[in-house]
Amino acid sequence: MSGKTVAELIDYGVRELRERGKPSPRLDVELILAHVLGKDRLFLYMNPGLLPGFEAEREFCRLIGERIRGKPVQYIIGRQEFMGLEFDVSSEVLIPRPDTEVLVESVIEWIKDSGRHNAVLADLGTGSGAIAVSLAYYIPDARVVAVDVSQEALEVAAHNAAKHGVSRRIRFVRGDLLEPFKAMGLEGGLDGIVSNPPYIPEEDMKGLQDEVKNEPALALCGGSDGLDCYRRIAAGAPLYLARGGILAVEVGYNQAGDVAGIVGATGKFGPARVIRDLEGRERVVFFVTI
Repeated sequence: MSGKTVAELIDYGVRELRERGKPSPRLDVELILAHVLGKDRLFLYMNPGLLPGFEAEREFCRLIGERIRGKPVQYIIGRQEFMGLEFDVSSEVLIPRPDTEVLVESVIEWIKDSGRHNAVLADLGTGSGAIAVSLAYYIPDARVVAVDVSQEALEVAAHNAAKHGVSRRIRFVRGDLLEPFKAMGLEGGLDGIVSNPPYIPEEDMKGLQDEVKNEPALALCGGSDGLDCYRRIAAGAPLYLARGGILAVEVGYNQAGDVAGIVGATGKFGPARVIRDLEGRERVVFFVTI
């Protein structure tokens, strides 16, 4: 491969990924090559005849090999964009998805429309911190409690909070969903609870794409029917939410009705509002305490 130009390396990488049925091969290849060169994709377009050199070519080919073996491109380059912000990611955290932006946007809209100031929000299962950091970033007077069972994930999230200048308004707590809140004295003290919990049924875990299987199973599997976390959140949330506070959760395919039923059965919330994503799928279920 020695002596190949940027354009030739891209052609090589695209061919390798396409032959193995990888989705979005050109985008992945461009992201990987830009990462190796320490540049952005525009640099590649402007310099197709550049000779990166032997070391860069070797590293590029190594990373293409990782992509062929199913490693997500986001883990390869170590970052992913979410809500217009760049988040660092590792194999310890779920890769932020564009669909989850609908969840964050719904909470931001509610805060704006309700006129609440100095809102206290909780993000359950924060992972990379994408939700917590985005909420703190776009709601400048909000405070956020970000919870995760994984210490490694909390370290990634804390790094992202520092990266975007919101560390002072986010408290990172290790724990399982609502479990830490009692010791923190948060009864009735939250304006909102937000979560993108694990929601894939155990049986469906077996059929996931290789790329998804590389993500932490703890952040994916939601028990036998995928609804375990929703049951636990619904049972505990009313204790910690202020009157008129919100519970907003992301849901998986065909789960909105079941989640609405689980939360509604507590008798502590008003009617569910279901919000669809850009593809028209039911993505977020939104509740207000009564």
